[in-house]
Amino acid sequence: MDLLLGTAENAAMTTERHVSFQSAASDRRRAARAFLVMGLVWLFLAQAVLADDKRPDLLTPAERAWLDAHPRILLGVGAEWAPWVIPVGEGRIAGFAVDHLRLLGEKLGIEIGLASGPWHEMVAAAEERRLDGLTLAAPLSDRGDRFLFTENFHTVHLFLYLRDGDPLPPPGLAGLNGRRVGYLREVLRERKLLEGQASIEAVALPSQAALAEALLTGVVDAAIGSYALEYWRASNGVLGFGPKRMLSEGPARLGISIRKDWPELVGILDKGLAAITAEESAVLNRRWFGRADGFSGGSTPTGLSAEEKRWIADHPVLRVGIDPTWAPIEFFDEQRRPQGISVAYIRLVAERLGLRLEFVEARSWAAAVAQFHRRQLDLLPAVAATPSRRQRFDLTEPYVSFPAAIFAAADVAYLGGIEALQGKVVAVIESEAVHDWLREQEPEIQLLPVADTPAALRAVARGDAFAFVGNLAVTSYYIGASGLTEIKVLGETPFVYRLGMAVHRDEPMLAAILQKGLDAIPRYERDAIYNDWISIRYRVEADWGLLLRVAAGSALLLAIVGWWAFSLSREVGRRRRAEAALAELSRGLDQALAERTHELAGANVRLRRLAVDLSLSDEAARARLAGELHDSPMQKLALAQIQVESAARDPDDAETAEMLGAGQTLLSEAIAELRTLQFDLSPPVLARQGLAAALAWLAESTEARWGIRMASAVDPDLPQPRHEVSVILFQCARELVYNLIKHARASHGAIRLQSRGGDLELIVEDNGIGFDPNAAQPLPRPDGGFGLHRVRERLDLIEAELSVEPSAPGTRMRIRVPGDRMD
Repeated sequence: MDLLLGTAENAAMTTERHVSFQSAASDRRRAARAFLVMGLVWLFLAQAVLADDKRPDLLTPAERAWLDAHPRILLGVGAEWAPWVIPVGEGRIAGFAVDHLRLLGEKLGIEIGLASGPWHEMVAAAEERRLDGLTLAAPLSDRGDRFLFTENFHTVHLFLYLRDGDPLPPPGLAGLNGRRVGYLREVLRERKLLEGQASIEAVALPSQAALAEALLTGVVDAAIGSYALEYWRASNGVLGFGPKRMLSEGPARLGISIRKDWPELVGILDKGLAAITAEESAVLNRRWFGRADGFSGGSTPTGLSAEEKRWIADHPVLRVGIDPTWAPIEFFDEQRRPQGISVAYIRLVAERLGLRLEFVEARSWAAAVAQFHRRQLDLLPAVAATPSRRQRFDLTEPYVSFPAAIFAAADVAYLGGIEALQGKVVAVIESEAVHDWLREQEPEIQLLPVADTPAALRAVARGDAFAFVGNLAVTSYYIGASGLTEIKVLGETPFVYRLGMAVHRDEPMLAAILQKGLDAIPRYERDAIYNDWISIRYRVEADWGLLLRVAAGSALLLAIVGWWAFSLSREVGRRRRAEAALAELSRGLDQALAERTHELAGANVRLRRLAVDLSLSDEAARARLAGELHDSPMQKLALAQIQVESAARDPDDAETAEMLGAGQTLLSEAIAELRTLQFDLSPPVLARQGLAAALAWLAESTEARWGIRMASAVDPDLPQPRHEVSVILFQCARELVYNLIKHARASHGAIRLQSRGGDLELIVEDNGIGFDPNAAQPLPRPDGGFGLHRVRERLDLIEAELSVEPSAPGTRMRIRVPGDRMD
């Protein structure tokens, strides 16, 4: 550890002596404190190091020597067993088994490898000693001749899995007699348990997915398995079945099985296992199973009194009534099976209390309440408390709650609170809590009672009701299911559905029993129920026009009446929430724009590369044409010239001699022009000797052809540019020289190639009439004239720049090429 200790310097020094003495003394005190702090820190670190060094080694020297002789220890574990073993891609695994072996290795100061695969393959590999053992393995007597076993360190319980709505069989495996029961093929323990029940038809299945499918489709009537099947179900979002009971026959204590010829390793591992503390085990179990005891699955004790147990014995069946259309809290599905949050809770309570449930279907919630008052029902599992209901029902404490919200047509401006509904027709579900609340607390609202939530939504959609006040979760569920997206959440209410279980006022014993059953449901099971059924997302959309009008009006009223400030702050708060949503949308648009910009940049790079290739192809075509002019027409013309000259030396008459002389002159001129054209198209010196030599040739040929004295100067230490850079620079220099010849009226000029600040500079200058560099350049003309426009287009391909600088007299054209384009 590096410690940086220091003192603050004095901001200023005076010339007075006593001040200097005080400053020096202060510095000494600060330095002393700094050294004291440093000493204490180093003392603490030294003690920590010494304490670490003194930590006792769990192993004897002989055991350490054995480990040194066997540095590689590799165990196997089954792969189809989340959360004990979870594949995470690329051959890697995570899970309880991985973390437990890592902790065990830390205790022993060793590394233990772990391989995963089908369990039967892992067992075979361990028996053939390609693996050194198996972790999370039961110490079965069948394997005693091939393995030694450590102390057990983990318990796995066996659960009975049933479809939702199926009745619970009698306890134990014997309760499954006559049924088809599925299990995971690779688990020997489960196979042996089912083999002991002759009247059970055991169905082996290859994977958790296959086991779930067989149960849901009716191929098997039930399934037995560990928590791994429930983990698979929750991870894949599969509904319709779950663990209903922990089997008393199921618990298995698991340890590590080690090859028979390594007894030393068994003793070593036992010492490491014993060193793992209860706190460390609890951390592992919470990480992978959500609770400290590794998901024992046992029911929390309900603490029933003897009198309460007698009441249950005298009343073993409870008749339950639910709202048939109040999903996801409670409803009947297409097969007329009770489903929902309240149904899941009452089933857990009944299972813990040993009660049987009989669900009685009603046409509506009002009908269910009427059946309850006629004593045809014993229990309503989802009832929100109101003053009038407390007089009619005996209620448990709430076990789940949902807000009530205002729903209206999407084209209605945001309503805000319940006060916005005064004088309007509002739909409510008959006999529901909101019906009582609004009737008692908001008499100015005209209530329209309807049978259920879908009927309320239809009333709003038809215009029979201005709005609907109902349970937020339930209404959002039916809006999504019915596709009535033109109805949205447009206001909040102070009402909250705090749902408990209701029984008759003359059955206080039943209310107390149910309360104990609810109290026995642990948090992780409550969370699982909620997550299974609640997946609703909703959005309140604000009316921007209204917000602006209200904000402007509030600002005006604020100047007149101070009490409007609170109303304005509420509107501003809503506006900020809307702006946050817009900001999120803007961030999404910015990201999309960035992606499109990246794509366009890539396309621009490709176009630039294509333009460079075209420029090089243009130069190559010029070179090829120049070569063809030299190899064919010029050769033939030269031969014709020789023949004409030969004939001219011995003409037949004076007229023939005159004609031959004229022909000889024309041939000489044609050959000279073709040779000039060949060099203009592509001077061979560029390809053979490079840019510097080509620029020198350009200066010489300009002077020879046009009579303009052109000087050339090249820095001898310049590196040779890349081929495409040389080609483009020569093309640009040639274009600038041609412009000089055509427009500058110059008598002399210069071409210079030099280095400047790490960049390459090419300068073409003259003593001509000059021009305004800020004047607009003409667009390309049909006759091929481009001016500086063509030069700049070419330079863009190599990221170079052209600057036009007035000179006295004349003009200086400066091309600057970045140094990184030279390599």
